[in-house]
Amino acid sequence: MLECDSVKSSTPNTNSSPLPSPSHSKGKSTDVEDAEESEEEDEDTSATSPNVSTEFLRALQAHSYNEIRSMIQAPPQVHLLHDEDSHHRHVLSQVLQPDSHSVREALAKSKPSSNLTRLVSTYFDHSETTSDFCLRLLLTSLRVRELYEPLSHLLAVLPADAPPLSQPQCDRAYDLFLQFDSQDNPFALSRLHQLRDSFSHLKRDIQRDLRKCHSRIRMFRHATAGCVVISIVAAVASIAAIVVVAAHAAVGFTAVAAAPFCVPRQKRRELARLKQLEAAENGILVVNDINTIDSLVDRLQTAVEADKAYVRFALDRGRERHPIQEVLKQLRKNQPVLEHLLGDLEQHIYFCFYSINKARYALLKEICRQQTL
Repeated sequence: MLECDSVKSSTPNTNSSPLPSPSHSKGKSTDVEDAEESEEEDEDTSATSPNVSTEFLRALQAHSYNEIRSMIQAPPQVHLLHDEDSHHRHVLSQVLQPDSHSVREALAKSKPSSNLTRLVSTYFDHSETTSDFCLRLLLTSLRVRELYEPLSHLLAVLPADAPPLSQPQCDRAYDLFLQFDSQDNPFALSRLHQLRDSFSHLKRDIQRDLRKCHSRIRMFRHATAGCVVISIVAAVASIAAIVVVAAHAAVGFTAVAAAPFCVPRQKRRELARLKQLEAAENGILVVNDINTIDSLVDRLQTAVEADKAYVRFALDRGRERHPIQEVLKQLRKNQPVLEHLLGDLEQHIYFCFYSINKARYALLKEICRQQTL
């Protein structure tokens, strides 16, 4: 479990990861002065935590792209799991990091009525829903492979430029066509559009809060500048009046001494809030992975439907040799395309898991950092 106390340090260098890190969101602060203030806040925080969190680095590396793929492809532990749903929950608990318990534990220390808490909590919920759906989509990909496996075995034993099929071969192909046609297209159902809509609504809410946050930070900056000017004027006035009334000097020096306290604690909290919002907004970039996955699912659904149409064409003509042989030839031609699409889908799903975990770690780190202020 990733505890807040161990995540106080600056973001670790993740260049050693096997895949590139997600790009920064356009919603991130581009104001030079705001960026400088953020850097000052980083320096203040790192002053109390000078070393990069070893646990944070280890946790991120342990759930890299290759580790995630290994977890999902590992055979189920029969002694721990009772059914497919249990296996699914077990794998999801291993793949999704930080896990739900760690997230709930961190959010429990935040103000439950806070709009920021609501936004980051919603992001964690959406990212978990996305991981759950992607894991189910991997199982769908596996079912497609199982659907095609008997036909693939038949094509493997039939030479590409074979003479006309024998009647036993035709009967075998016809029976496999019946089996193939009796099963539904595993990619027929998809709710990726719901995920996109959820992230789109969340992005709108986060960007609205980002604008308010930037406005408050600018207000704090102007207030700080005004405080400094007033302090300087008071100091000069007190020095000029020191020969007249000693009490005036005391007032002036009090103003000078009070100048550092013109920077309110609220400003530091607002900067921490800004970092959380930016981390959540960056996490929404996973919608790009969702769009790619959605496109591949559409292509796969179309490819399977096309093959099912060819198979029905042969079935409508009974056990005639020529239609069966022509359909087998078409299926052989389509097979590499289907394999390539399935491979692309699985790779993008693994990368989506990796992107989600990285974003969740970054956001949880900012939440824990704010709680230490």
